[in-house]
Amino acid sequence: MCRQLTQSINSTADKYRGSLMRFVPACGAMPHAHTNMFNAIGKESIMSRMKSIFAVLVLTAIVGIVPLVQAQTVKVNIAGSSALWQTLALGAYNNGNGITGATAPTFHWTSASNALNLTDTRPTPVNNDAASVWIVWDSATVPNVWIFSKVDSVVGDRCYFAKPSCNLNGTAAALAAAGAGKISSALWGSDTALPASIQALFTGATGPFVTVAATDIRPEDAAWAACRVNSQLGASTVGGSASDGLDGLGYNATNAPGVCPNYVKGGSQARLVGNPILSGVSLAEGGASVSQANVLSFNITGTDPFNGTKIPAYTVTAVGAAPIVFVTSRSNSLANVTNATETQLQQAFSGANCDASVFGSSGAINIFLREPLSGTMNTTEAAVFRRPTVYPNQVLGLSQEANVNAAVNNPLKGQSGTCVSGAGARYRAVGTGEEVAGVQDSNTDFGGIDGIGYTFFSYGNVSGIANSASYGYLQLNGIDPIFQTYGSTLDPGQPTIAGALPKSTHLPATCAGGAGAFPCNEALIWKNGFSFPNLRNGTYRSWSLLRVIATGTASTNAVALVKASNQFVVSSVPDYVTYTAQTVGGTADLGLKLLRSHYEQRDGAGTQLGAAGVATNSPEKGGDMGGFIIPTTIGVTTYKAQTQLVQNVNSSTSSLGPVERP
Repeated sequence: MCRQLTQSINSTADKYRGSLMRFVPACGAMPHAHTNMFNAIGKESIMSRMKSIFAVLVLTAIVGIVPLVQAQTVKVNIAGSSALWQTLALGAYNNGNGITGATAPTFHWTSASNALNLTDTRPTPVNNDAASVWIVWDSATVPNVWIFSKVDSVVGDRCYFAKPSCNLNGTAAALAAAGAGKISSALWGSDTALPASIQALFTGATGPFVTVAATDIRPEDAAWAACRVNSQLGASTVGGSASDGLDGLGYNATNAPGVCPNYVKGGSQARLVGNPILSGVSLAEGGASVSQANVLSFNITGTDPFNGTKIPAYTVTAVGAAPIVFVTSRSNSLANVTNATETQLQQAFSGANCDASVFGSSGAINIFLREPLSGTMNTTEAAVFRRPTVYPNQVLGLSQEANVNAAVNNPLKGQSGTCVSGAGARYRAVGTGEEVAGVQDSNTDFGGIDGIGYTFFSYGNVSGIANSASYGYLQLNGIDPIFQTYGSTLDPGQPTIAGALPKSTHLPATCAGGAGAFPCNEALIWKNGFSFPNLRNGTYRSWSLLRVIATGTASTNAVALVKASNQFVVSSVPDYVTYTAQTVGGTADLGLKLLRSHYEQRDGAGTQLGAAGVATNSPEKGGDMGGFIIPTTIGVTTYKAQTQLVQNVNSSTSSLGPVERP
């Protein structure tokens, strides 16, 4: 019966396939007894009646559904990194004008924190990841809609590569609520209530599917991170005795350390769904519920591990480079700490020494780690803590996942034994908001001692601890991540408090037409006109290239949104270094003139992740988190001689040098 219904839809109402197919799943649940009755009565008689009934359903459905189907056109439905959350929003809205092709005026709405769900329907039961969402729409007769759900980078990658991809949905109450105003910029203004037709996009049984991933790391790196989490704690087969025992992190006891599970017909779901990574910050702060990062398998090439569906080709578009900054509270033990070396940070974040003595001070400290499905965590892990491993050589550096053991310390919330020495403690934060809040509240909710954490810098990400003598950021190996010189007023937008994080109150009076606020051209904030000078010149080492992943029409629409965003970064809210050259408002930005060397990313069994051909790297392939930084006068285009290299030492203890990653 279901096959006949489907064929009828195909032949007579293909135009309305997406809406009419809602009738078909119910047939799939038809009890076995009903199937027997169907056979006994006779297929001819029943099918004759069903065709008549179906004709009525088709006409009824078409009349009721046409206005809904034509009510809006989703241009992009993005899921992923908070580092791109604000600038892509501003690009989509564009001061009410929208991007090229939009019909002005445009409008916007933001949800309350984690009020909507990204639903992955592959496992049973389905998996929901809570998301904060912005939505922009225009004034076209059939409105165009742009959507961004803020979650971890690896969750965004998984939601994109999953087949079917995740869908975005929410309750009627969440969507009817007034906009939460989560984009903190004068360029955004007040939210507008969502029209009923756009609310209807998200309130059905299935919301719009994710069409774009926003990510801090390459897809190969995201796949590697997911497999590292979704496997046993320990050394991988390829690592052997050279491993530090952290090729797998222990959130799934079924898979060998670091090994990616692939599709097995009739295979157990236990291989594909691990234990959620729980927050220790939300527990310590007395939250009503425990935040978590869900652990599920996905592939970026080949077939989906849940159902064997082929994964299509995709395009990765670079957006810009953002620095990761180490942030601290400054009330006691870290009050006078302004600089940290890679070696010192490895000691603290690995739990080898949870004491400010590691930074030349004294007293206990709290250390806040991001969840290992975070692009921020994985970028920092590879660039500062645990180098991309070149087996059979020994692991270089100390992982921040050392001394955790997920089997007994999930959530990580200050347990005994997670710090080898020192009187401090380590905590797991899920999401940028929790990471920054942990540092902000360290002296009130975490034992009255100073805290240290890390985040991708943006004015929005650090706003809670900016412009305060009680908080600050560190130099890394003596290099400032934001301004030219630490603790000076050389750059016009630099705070007068040495090492304080910048806020809009630090913007020069010449910004915003004399109002001293955003929008502010980057040339007014930095003396030489270019943002983040030490990232641009290659001396600040902890950064990553932000990207979007899509295919087909969605990729075209995503590229248009990136272009609009890049314009705002130079002219209005400089949250990152644009990937390509831009000329805006009289400022000619040269774009990024660095690259990170790419290399083959492999799982714990030595299986290559992603497409072959990394040695040629054209088009861009392979992992690059922790790749060796190479200055180039031609931007980030890579050639064979510039690939397969990783950093081979800590820059704080030896002269830097690359090593080939096989």
